[in-house]
Amino acid sequence: MPKATTDSGDSSLRRIPSVERILSSESLRDMVAQFGRERVKDAVCLHLETIRRDRVLFEERAAASDVRARLAVATESTLRPVINGTGIIIHTNLGRSPIDPALWSRAAAVTTNYSNLEFDLDEGSRGRRDEHLTELCRTLFGCESAVLANNNAAGTLLLLAAVAAGKEVIVSRGELVEIGGSFRVPDVIQQGGARLREVGTTNRTHAADFDEAASEATAAILRVHRSNFEIVGFTETPSIDQLVAVARDHRLPLLYDEGSGRVVDLSPYGFSRQPTVRELFASGVDAITCSTDKLIGATQGGLILGREDIIRRCRKHPLMRALRAGKESYAVIAETLRAFATARYETEIPIYRMLATPLDTLRAHAEEMVRGTKSRVIESRCALGGGTTPTETIRSIAIEVPGDASELAARFLRHSTPIAGRIVDDRFTIEVRTLGDRERQVVAEAIRG
Repeated sequence: MPKATTDSGDSSLRRIPSVERILSSESLRDMVAQFGRERVKDAVCLHLETIRRDRVLFEERAAASDVRARLAVATESTLRPVINGTGIIIHTNLGRSPIDPALWSRAAAVTTNYSNLEFDLDEGSRGRRDEHLTELCRTLFGCESAVLANNNAAGTLLLLAAVAAGKEVIVSRGELVEIGGSFRVPDVIQQGGARLREVGTTNRTHAADFDEAASEATAAILRVHRSNFEIVGFTETPSIDQLVAVARDHRLPLLYDEGSGRVVDLSPYGFSRQPTVRELFASGVDAITCSTDKLIGATQGGLILGREDIIRRCRKHPLMRALRAGKESYAVIAETLRAFATARYETEIPIYRMLATPLDTLRAHAEEMVRGTKSRVIESRCALGGGTTPTETIRSIAIEVPGDASELAARFLRHSTPIAGRIVDDRFTIEVRTLGDRERQVVAEAIRG
């Protein structure tokens, strides 16, 4: 709102210059050159509407300030870098997995130039974008083929549409999950054109339930990783081997919405052992969908991996064009998968670099950051996040900043580079495991400020 002198009656309105005169003023000349005459004119008209409504005097300096502020809001992205001190490594609200600058730079060599995205260099003719990750995925996962959609929900939708449209898909009731943003597995199944066939109960489902439900109307058996919750107590879930046996008996494909993209075993970092994608294929799973921005640690995407005949049907399905990923996704995901294939993931993929950092190193970083301040170093627990290990955390180190926790949380978010911390037992803390060298320096300065 413009800061101007109030006036009574209609005298203030009579003193407002014309729009053309305002646009020609010295104070707006640079803005016209920077943003263009029409965009500045729109901002001037909005400013004039405000002062007419509030019946205040027109002042050129106040007008220029208000117009510049309006143009800044109208032309700048609201996306900003944020420092993650929340204790959640793969933080969905903060963009999930960060990308290493060196890895991004290698991908940029493809994305900032023309590329062979859909061009066959051997034949000199049109090629297929959906084949660029195939060899990498065969090497890493032991699958026959692969295709990339724009996220895991899209991958699952496309897989079901290609394999089970108009027929039944058998799923355990205990796996009909709702993921972030109110997306529900039953909805994805139905939007893919398949009919949901629920078996078992919320807490107990047996292999025999799938065996009894299979019929001529069945197109596939679907296993869904529960992602963001666990069922404990009086429970039972068929093993992968049991489901593979049922699927083979009925000549049905076993599909697995694995979700997280578990390329390597996480138990060395303190998490429980779960099968990797490669191990799932070795057990007999026919097709798997997973995210690329969770445990793979790349940008957003949804891999569909599996038998050649299943992936071929996905490639040829009309939804493929609507759900396909762009060249940026292919470039970043390829570089990230290559880091796994060459055993460089703990140095080139930030989330694994964070997981691999020893506790003593984290403590040393924290002590350096708080030196000379009243903040103190404390032990903490860090979550992997992204719905990957919902009930597990690992040991870590955090910094406790003294003062009112809510006020501190708001203050750090107002920093020039916003710093997201967490409040634990009415104390404001900043997790150290998720901070890189530059972030540690910024946080240290903010603590001292």
